[in-house]
Amino acid sequence: MVAAVNDDIKWFHNFSKSSNQKLLKPFQAFDFTYNDVFSTCFSIKFIQSDTALIRQHFTSSSDNLKTGTSYYTLLSKEDKKIIDSFISTIPFQIYDTSYYEYYHDGIDYQFYIEKEMIKKRIRIHSNSVPSVLVDFKDWIVKRKQQYQLHQFDTTIYFESAKYVVPPPRPVSPTMEFKIPKIENSR
Repeated sequence: MVAAVNDDIKWFHNFSKSSNQKLLKPFQAFDFTYNDVFSTCFSIKFIQSDTALIRQHFTSSSDNLKTGTSYYTLLSKEDKKIIDSFISTIPFQIYDTSYYEYYHDGIDYQFYIEKEMIKKRIRIHSNSVPSVLVDFKDWIVKRKQQYQLHQFDTTIYFESAKYVVPPPRPVSPTMEFKIPKIENSR
């Protein structure tokens, strides 16, 4: 009997602990990928702590970051609150999975969210987008530029990186045409 009561107490303790943790988490998974084609392409994963994981897929030569490199950064409490607020208030479930207009170049970005009953990727390559998604994108891109990034050696999987377009290949130097010397055979 005592063992059964102890088991019930353990179960209740674990249940209430996990219920409280679920209430405190505004999302189970969230990552974001941004590609502006000419200067940067990165993915950032916000996890349930004060850390964000970043993969710099490619970067312009003027940037201090390295192409194909993973980084982490520590988030301030304020940043964490803002991220949680965006994720809690944006109605991801009502948005389409794709806002796409056919045009070359331009900005392409994707959100991936797992939250409650939602498991969704939203791809955006369009000028007709809900403003709240544009605001969230702008905030993430701006903050990423301000973070102090620390390089580390690991592979990170990003759900939002499905449509990452590789950087344009460098143009090879033009060949110089030289007139061949022709010797007179006579």
